[in-house]
Amino acid sequence: QQFDNFLLPNLLMPPLYAYYLYAFSFFNLEVHDFILLILFSQIVLASISVGVFYKINKLFFSQRISFYSSLLFSLFPIYLYSCGQISSASLTVFLAIFFYYYFFMITHSNKFIYIFMFAFIGGLLILVRREFTIIILLSSFYLFYFFKISLKKIFLIFLISLITISPYLVRNY
Repeated sequence: QQFDNFLLPNLLMPPLYAYYLYAFSFFNLEVHDFILLILFSQIVLASISVGVFYKINKLFFSQRISFYSSLLFSLFPIYLYSCGQISSASLTVFLAIFFYYYFFMITHSNKFIYIFMFAFIGGLLILVRREFTIIILLSSFYLFYFFKISLKKIFLIFLISLITISPYLVRNY
């Protein structure tokens, strides 16, 4: 939507990437430097994602297979392309990789910190892409049904995710 020649986030554009870009506006840089800073930050997010992807692979595969699969992931053309553009793809992949990492951490040890991070990142993912609502629901059902996570912890996951997205919900209400 447009208001006084300003584009505002609406229901068609989830707000987290707009907030991400807005955070860089506090540096008061020129337009060219602003764009370079955003691109650099997306490259940093992508690099961290590759490292966490390697850690996820180490849970299932040998070190050699994990290394080569992470290398393949880092050189995937669409991933490289998204890092060179101003788009929410890098942020989405970054958060999704952490979401899956904490999901697997919960399956190994359901400590509170893993549950909190899983739910918080899940809430952030809803703020980037709304279809992650279904992924959180299915992941929570999977944790409950196959890994016998208590209903109390499943409720905690939904509560933390709801608190994370609540400013956006209140704004839309």
